[in-house]
Amino acid sequence: MRILFFLIAVLFFLFQAAPAYSQADADTIACRQNRGSCSYVACSGPTIDIGTCRSGKLRCCKWTPTS
Repeated sequence: MRILFFLIAVLFFLFQAAPAYSQADADTIACRQNRGSCSYVACSGPTIDIGTCRSGKLRCCKWTPTS
């Protein structure tokens, strides 16, 4: 019976932590939806800067075709 209470407490903790994680990476999701990729360095070459990733820690770069 003690194990049941422990499992319920663990499940409650897991479900409580899930929404906070998804809100922190909203800009990363937006970057992926705009077909961008996250980069540690500044965007260069055929890529342009279209935003941020990981709550502003990384740059979101999108490849642009050259004509």
